[in-house]
Amino acid sequence: MDCIKKLGFVVKNSDRVRRNNPAKSRRGFPLPMRSQLLAVSHYHQRPGCHPSAHLFENGQQCFELITSGRGWVETDGEWKEATPGTLLWHIPGDRTIGRSDFNDPYSCLAVRFYDGEIRKRRVSRITRWEEMGEVRRFTQEVVQLHADESFDSQVLLRYIISRLHFQAELHMRSQKERGLPVELRRAMELVNLRHAEPLRLRELARAAGWSVPHLHDKFKEHLGLSPHQALIRRRIQAARELLAGTRQPIKSVAAN
Repeated sequence: MDCIKKLGFVVKNSDRVRRNNPAKSRRGFPLPMRSQLLAVSHYHQRPGCHPSAHLFENGQQCFELITSGRGWVETDGEWKEATPGTLLWHIPGDRTIGRSDFNDPYSCLAVRFYDGEIRKRRVSRITRWEEMGEVRRFTQEVVQLHADESFDSQVLLRYIISRLHFQAELHMRSQKERGLPVELRRAMELVNLRHAEPLRLRELARAAGWSVPHLHDKFKEHLGLSPHQALIRRRIQAARELLAGTRQPIKSVAAN
């Protein structure tokens, strides 16, 4: 994160501690880089002014994970608010946060990188990491590891991408579940609670307050599954959890 262009200041910044040297062929020409961690900082925007949004080009990408305060990022012609826990994944053509609350300026973990293997986002540009204690610990860990020259920057980059991708996927999954009709969520709660028992469609329909045909239609519409298929999938998931966390033989798990 360029603290001059952002018109802010950084209290924990490892940008100047380490620079990756591009790999070279036997003839001395640079080889195409697959991935490179370019900069890591815990950026703090100054009160009373807006940052200058940085445009990413030439294959560079960036994560901004808000740790405190309020900012706004422009996307699709609209300004979207970013609050603690907001995770932004910028790719070429995107700009970083361009507005800040003058009285409550934002801070963020900023990770700038190049990755030839990831040419577009795997998740939505704006997601969230809800557990702020974990956000703060992750921020401190990443800044400290990047400042440690003995730690492999490629390993650190893989860790950062995978951890933030994982948190973004969790958020998208929870948003999808929240978007389900209340009646359908009640039926799914019953499936999760009683998947190991004989469970009839009439009971699921009663929990939802729907008729059996309407229940079937809504499952297909929102989940792409019939109620029976959803129940079987939940039972298979439970069996996998048992197999991964118990010494019980497969026959015993299958009988449960």
